Amino acid sequence: MSYLIVIPAYNEEKYIKTLLNRISSITRDIVVVDDGSEDATYRIVKEMGISVLHQEHKGKGAALKAGFKYAVEKGYKWVITMDGDGQHEWRDIFRFIEELSRGNGDIIVGSRMADIATMPLIRRITNRFMSGLISRLIGLRISDTQCGFRAISSQVLKNIRLETAHYDTESELLIKAGKARYTISSIPIKTIYNGSQGNISKFMDTLRFIKLVWKTL
Repeated sequence: MSYLIVIPAYNEEKYIKTLLNRISSITRDIVVVDDGSEDATYRIVKEMGISVLHQEHKGKGAALKAGFKYAVEKGYKWVITMDGDGQHEWRDIFRFIEELSRGNGDIIVGSRMADIATMPLIRRITNRFMSGLISRLIGLRISDTQCGFRAISSQVLKNIRLETAHYDTESELLIKAGKARYTISSIPIKTIYNGSQGNISKFMDTLRFIKLVWKTL
């Protein structure tokens, strides 16, 4: 079983080195997709000897798609995606590897909803609303559709055409995979709220999500 860890990154110089040092203790099959960072993210990853792709700032979804394309071209069977801001517990990679070895699903989504005591209230409300909506759209219960820590079979990536380029890409993937009857499962993961500021535009990304949902109706 071969897998590649794909990390989209935009201005993550504060966290990326520590994260990569930790993940490297598990595997060197890692690619960071630098989404036009204006800080030292690209230089740090390059100096560490980790594979890194650089693109103009196009959005998280565009960075993910570049990583997916790289993984498929290199012949990996699975992709594990995680954020570059240190909020995903890196040791949970072992949980995904265990699920992959068991063959439990075409997509395995990390769920933060088993322990929400420290989750900011607005994020909790948003996650529940969007997870409920997407679950109804595809007829399959997914507890945390907004989590970017997930494992995806290369067969899914080969057969599903992604058209979005921002934070809506992760939702688009689940919607299209669910409608195509791929198996989607969830595993509990831990989130570390370290104060990092996300790059989500509440207004624009909400509009993008509404547009995505409208197109799928």
